[in-house]
Amino acid sequence: MKINLVRNGIFPITRSISGQEVSPATGYDFPGTLQGEGKLLGIPVLFIRTSGCNLRCTWTTPQDEVSICDTPYASHYPDEVEAWETADIVSTVKANLGQIRHIVISGGEPTIQPEPLTELARQLKHVLDVHITIETNGILFVPRLINYVDLFSISPKLKSSEPGTAKNKKLDVPVGENYIRDHMKFRRNLDTLQKYINACMNLSSYYGELPGKDPVRRPGKDFQLKFVITREEDVDEIKRDFLEKLSFVNNDDVVLMPVGGTPELLEKTTDLAVRLAIRNGYRFTPRLQINLYGNTAGT
Repeated sequence: MKINLVRNGIFPITRSISGQEVSPATGYDFPGTLQGEGKLLGIPVLFIRTSGCNLRCTWTTPQDEVSICDTPYASHYPDEVEAWETADIVSTVKANLGQIRHIVISGGEPTIQPEPLTELARQLKHVLDVHITIETNGILFVPRLINYVDLFSISPKLKSSEPGTAKNKKLDVPVGENYIRDHMKFRRNLDTLQKYINACMNLSSYYGELPGKDPVRRPGKDFQLKFVITREEDVDEIKRDFLEKLSFVNNDDVVLMPVGGTPELLEKTTDLAVRLAIRNGYRFTPRLQINLYGNTAGT
């Protein structure tokens, strides 16, 4: 079964599927990088990046600068696509795994390819017994993924992510009208979010009658809700439109991340996300990969 990846979509590696030596974009002489965001910040990982996305996130920073998705080659401009057999992906990962035990499947949006994504996760789990993170916007629920994924890293999109006419004027390649309409309509799917959250809960251990007790997670299965922050009022929207409508979400499941795909933008936006995280008791995450390697693809 084939799945569409971006060009060089398994990274950082030192050995290709054909056995040829590859130079990782990290500049190291060994495979692997660090997870740069969220609960597993700093864990050594290999990435698998799928091509294509059902959203076109376009933010405006507090300095009125427009910032699109930090992997536009996988979302806004998915031009260089490589169709891979899932078994070949697993073989390539195996040849580059070494001591790494964590695999991150990201995008774009992986769940727009539900069948090959599920098969890829199944093979990675059964053949290599690795920890699997899926990074998703939380619009589409893929039931069979529950069997194989250890961390659902869900990044629900706030109103500030919506593209539009004013933002388009600042982009070299404007977002199409269909994507503007669909982004506004589909960016928030509470039903899907709750299904992923429920999949990480052991409801038989629910301490419903005891104050201060929360449901117990299944060992090794977790989620995070990772929100991109651009303005003070984002936290009010997170509480009103998401957290008050979802069950079984603790403060340490909520992750605030500054907007920006370059070190220059992050320097301007990080302080806001830090302050909001501390004041509200949420997690803060940097974008460590950008701090370490800039906005270089494949790191």
